[in-house]
Amino acid sequence: MAVRDFLDLLATDPRFRESVVHIETTSRREARYGDLSRPLPKELQSYCDGKGLRLYTHQCAAIEHLRTGENIIITTPTASGKTLAFLLPVFEHLAADPGATALFLYPTKALANDQVKVVRELERESGIRVDAAIYDGDTPAGRRPAIRERSRVILSNPHELHQVLAWHMKWSRFFRNLRFVVIDEAHRYRGVAGSHMAMLLRRLARIADHYGARPQFVLSSATLANPGEFAARLTGEEAIAIGEDGSPAGAKTFVLYNPSTAGGGRSAHSATKDLLLASVESGCRTLCFTVSRRLAELIAIRSGPFPAISAYRAGYLPKDRRAIEDGLKDGSLRGVVTTNALELGIDVGSLDGVIISGYPGTMISVRQQAGRSGRRSGESFAVLVAFENPLDQYFMRHPQAFFSRPCEHAVVDTGNPYILSGHLLCAAAELPVDPERDGRWFGPDLAGMLAAFEQVHLLRKASRGWIYAGKGRAADMVSLDAVSSDTFRVMHGARLLETMDRGQAYREAHPGAILLHRGETYVVTAMDLDQHAIRVEETDTDTYTQPLSTTDVAVVREIRRRDIGGMQVSFGDIKVTQEVVGYTVRHYGLPPAGPPAAPP
Repeated sequence: MAVRDFLDLLATDPRFRESVVHIETTSRREARYGDLSRPLPKELQSYCDGKGLRLYTHQCAAIEHLRTGENIIITTPTASGKTLAFLLPVFEHLAADPGATALFLYPTKALANDQVKVVRELERESGIRVDAAIYDGDTPAGRRPAIRERSRVILSNPHELHQVLAWHMKWSRFFRNLRFVVIDEAHRYRGVAGSHMAMLLRRLARIADHYGARPQFVLSSATLANPGEFAARLTGEEAIAIGEDGSPAGAKTFVLYNPSTAGGGRSAHSATKDLLLASVESGCRTLCFTVSRRLAELIAIRSGPFPAISAYRAGYLPKDRRAIEDGLKDGSLRGVVTTNALELGIDVGSLDGVIISGYPGTMISVRQQAGRSGRRSGESFAVLVAFENPLDQYFMRHPQAFFSRPCEHAVVDTGNPYILSGHLLCAAAELPVDPERDGRWFGPDLAGMLAAFEQVHLLRKASRGWIYAGKGRAADMVSLDAVSSDTFRVMHGARLLETMDRGQAYREAHPGAILLHRGETYVVTAMDLDQHAIRVEETDTDTYTQPLSTTDVAVVREIRRRDIGGMQVSFGDIKVTQEVVGYTVRHYGLPPAGPPAAPP
């Protein structure tokens, strides 16, 4: 009844009614179950029976294709059982082959920590021993040798894999027996990050090939326009796309909400706060997505003294993030305001509704975020709160353009010379590069790149091939997400509050900046660029700071030009320079408080 109470409130309360511009409802969908060509091993069938699980059609399809040695990409919606669809066939193979191993890659440590519980539960209840373990930057040094020597299922992330491939000799047992590589939330690897990931996976496949293994790739993803093509570009291997969802779904009401249609000049942020409070007060367990870390903190603070609402974002310490996730799952928290950090499949229990504050930029994100509610087939809702920008307002005026809009193509470019050349250096540090053998991994221009690197003394030719000759570690020269890997620590006395990368620190943590952290306000007193430390003091204020930046785009060279629809479009190289030049001081919900302050 809580969801219905909230929706009735939107329809009848004058505070909300005028801003509701469109409502779209999807009907309840019944489950469609499938059958396997041969039964699961008794240990796995007993696990399913004990949980009361029947396999959906897409889960059966995934199991059958993996049994025949094919690669797959599963693109069914959130909470459709994708994890079980690949865990069962992986465990089935590991039960039949006691030496086989599997590598599970997740985009974040938080997601790996969440998913290892599921893997260990299956291991414990089925009795199939795999010694599942997490291996990442937080793994104690004393535990690492035992994991390398004994674990058959290892959960990690691309950044850790990038660092350990050069030490593959220590992993020889694991790589020699590698049968599966599972890439969860694969849609996160698009654009530059996806191109880096594609080359990292080719380096992994090259190492496995060196030890005589050819693993199957299993991708779990949000809905994409080009799943098969994307999987092939990301892994270098053809894959079967499985997208027809057999899981049940409850009725979902999707509301387009436009604050600019109501009088009084209410901002989208104020409207988001009011909707969140109304939802929580109606008894709904609610997740509210925002477009920035600052807005997540700001909306949580402006929700007042309500004790059951918290912010959640990247930068929080792991123990703080886990406490919030557990609070949302057990019901002690009724509302969480988050960035896209919770767009991933971290288990936060059954949610009644989602509020999306501002169009997140892609329909992939819209569907992922909206899909976080109604996870157990009950009635649910999603509300998109429009900003005043042209795209948000266009969707408000043309609802069918929004609801009929397909998900985007996921683009991966393995031919980018800057990305390709960096990973070639890493590969040469891992194994000598043979131009004839390794062209399959690095493309037809491999010989030319090797010669170019020899001229600048980064590679040299040895008896077994080309090897890395640079001074520093090759892996340290390549950042997988193409952003600074520098980490700044935000310190309140001796207490570590959170971490930031260099770009965020420059924008948000200059001296004089007001930081919002878990409902508390702090003022930055010092920023030590050498020690990567930001010093803050607690402050009692109803203001926050917003950076002022300038962006300069300079055309370096034009490569080609086309005429499209009477408009000239050029393709070429550009240089983008962003500079933070000052900041403004704002009151919560009010216009800027005076002129810009002095430059930071």
